[in-house]
Amino acid sequence: MDDRSWMYRRLMDGRLRPEYIIGVRRFINFAFSIDKNISGGKIRCPYVRCKNQKFLRENDVCKHLLTKGFLPCYENWTVHGEALCRRTNIGWTFIGWN
Repeated sequence: MDDRSWMYRRLMDGRLRPEYIIGVRRFINFAFSIDKNISGGKIRCPYVRCKNQKFLRENDVCKHLLTKGFLPCYENWTVHGEALCRRTNIGWTFIGWN
C-alpha cells in the first residue's frame, strides 16, 4: 500500500494541494475499477458525513472529497475493495481481504 498521508493534507494556504487532487482522482479510479463497489453507477462516499454508507455518483463523491475531505482513519480503502492492512513501525502488513 502506498503512502496516503496526502488524504489528510487537503489544503495549503487555503488552496487544494495538487497531490490531494491527484490522490482523489486515484481513489475514484480505484473505487470504480472494482465492479462490486458499483451500484447503479454509484460508489460509497468516504466523506465524513456519508460514512461510506451513502452511494453517490462519481462527480458527487469527487465534490465531497475536494470540498470536505475524507473520513478520518480511512487510509486503507477496505470498503472499496482493498485488502485489510495494518500499519506497523516498518510499514503496512497484510491482514486479509474484507
